[in-house]
Amino acid sequence: MAESQYNLLNDPDMKEIFESFVVETKEILERLDLNLVDLEKRPQDTDLLNDIFRSFHTVKGTAGFLGLEKLTGLTHHAEDILNKLRKSEIILNEQIMNGVLLAYDSMRDLILHIEANKNEDIEINNTIRVLESVLIPAENKPVPAPKTKKSGKKVKQEVLVEVQNVEEIVEVEDRPEEIIEEFKSEPAEILESSGEASSLSKQEKILEAVQKKGDNTIRVDVERLDELVNIVSELVLGRNRLSQIYHEASIEYEGSKITRDLAENSRHMDLMTTELQLAVMKTRMIKIGKVFNKFPRLVRDLSKETKKDIELIIHGEETELDKTLIEEINDPLVHLVRNSIDHGVELPEERIKNQKPPQGKIILSAEHEGNNIIITIEDDGKGIDPEKIVDKAIEKNLISRERAKELSKQDVYGLIFLPGFSTAEKVTNISGRGVGMDVVKTNITKLRGIINIESEKGKGTKIILKLPLTLAIIQGLLVEVKNETIIIPLNSVIEVVRVSAEQIHTVNRKEVIQLRDSVLPLINIDKLLFRYSENGHDVEWQYVVIVGVAEKRFGIKVDKLLGQKEVVIKSLGSYLGNVQGIAGSTIMGDGKVVVILDLAELINNLTK
Repeated sequence: MAESQYNLLNDPDMKEIFESFVVETKEILERLDLNLVDLEKRPQDTDLLNDIFRSFHTVKGTAGFLGLEKLTGLTHHAEDILNKLRKSEIILNEQIMNGVLLAYDSMRDLILHIEANKNEDIEINNTIRVLESVLIPAENKPVPAPKTKKSGKKVKQEVLVEVQNVEEIVEVEDRPEEIIEEFKSEPAEILESSGEASSLSKQEKILEAVQKKGDNTIRVDVERLDELVNIVSELVLGRNRLSQIYHEASIEYEGSKITRDLAENSRHMDLMTTELQLAVMKTRMIKIGKVFNKFPRLVRDLSKETKKDIELIIHGEETELDKTLIEEINDPLVHLVRNSIDHGVELPEERIKNQKPPQGKIILSAEHEGNNIIITIEDDGKGIDPEKIVDKAIEKNLISRERAKELSKQDVYGLIFLPGFSTAEKVTNISGRGVGMDVVKTNITKLRGIINIESEKGKGTKIILKLPLTLAIIQGLLVEVKNETIIIPLNSVIEVVRVSAEQIHTVNRKEVIQLRDSVLPLINIDKLLFRYSENGHDVEWQYVVIVGVAEKRFGIKVDKLLGQKEVVIKSLGSYLGNVQGIAGSTIMGDGKVVVILDLAELINNLTK
């Protein structure tokens, strides 16, 4: 890299421009990842091809401005191929597609290296050679231009020609694709208003339309949003305190003017705090499509590697969740989708033999359910064979044969999340090392989520992830144990049951209850947290809160159910440090500090 180029990337005055370049290029790469996979399915889609060409062109232009020679050269070679495809000089085939995808991968690696090291010291010569070799056997017969109908489509093609001209004129404008996108969204209005005007007047109208719109988004540092969330969290505590004061005043001064005024003010504060909280949370929300859009390429590559024909169907990509969750959910989803491809969907000949269509399906979906988000990964493959799972677990000494006989169907499914467990006959690039599903469990547990598995042998498997929308402010179930109030995160609560003393049994010196077709272990909070050795008094019946952590289910014995409340999780601070079984604390309306259970920690203690 030239010395001047190195200085340019490290120049403090260029810092903002460089950071904007990295962010915007990453956004372009995210779109490209999806568009390139679509192009392989729709090679005749000229709009899509033009969109991809413009993406490479935009990156090339900005890279050239910053003096990034390798990135400029790489995008230029890819642009050559795409330009020939646009002009129908070559036909898209597997070799060309692989070349363009290789160029995309090298661009992505180069951008990450530039961002981290402020230089281009990364080898791309092999990619350049591949791209050049792709064009050598380009004697393919040109494909005829797609026929268009006279209505509407002709106007669209004319628009594309005009846009290409505009792109040359506004090259210095930094973001020519914004002009293109604006023009594509309102072509009829612009053409109608221009009438028989010249090309230049049309271009002026395009620029004018873009300038009128202006920027409607800003980038905000995540740390600022975190500060805002913390302030709102304190406001929620203040609202709870005000509600408590009103409740006490309404009893002592019932019917008085001050009580009525306080009631009105309390309701208004409650409404405004809730609105502000929702608004602040929305600023941290990101569409899950940001994660989902990476999977078409993953499925495409792994399908070719495994010689399987797999269609990926995505639903609910508009569903939003907290930025922290977006960052943490990517790895578990990658492992689950890879698992569906490798262990779920069968080879085409095997599917035909089993009277299934040769093409397998993987459905990735997301939806909101109350204060939770439900993510589902479903395939129509061979399903999970419980007997095979048990045999493998015994073979790897993960469980004993005696323990295996006591397992329910759900417990058997839970074995696949054990560290070191794998049913693969041999280790491949995709699976076989027994670490994938363990990573899924670890990440989902960290996010206070629940994993459910539904499977039918020969028909397919459905894995359901239930995650909280946000980790800062949660809905909690208030319970009482030994006269102490405790909060259980509501998103982990499956149900609450009332059982008699006779329904509580002891197995291996541990208390359990039978709930429908499952045997659930019980946790005594008073023993784990308060170190009581005895229950203190005999009871005829007992409340049990059934909770789930990842794939595990267990019951928590409580004395009373006090209700449901929105609470803010506060750290215990450095003085107390990490207390086993406690996720944090919150301040109630009356000023009382109440602990919030860490269910993952509790279940770890239970299984020791």
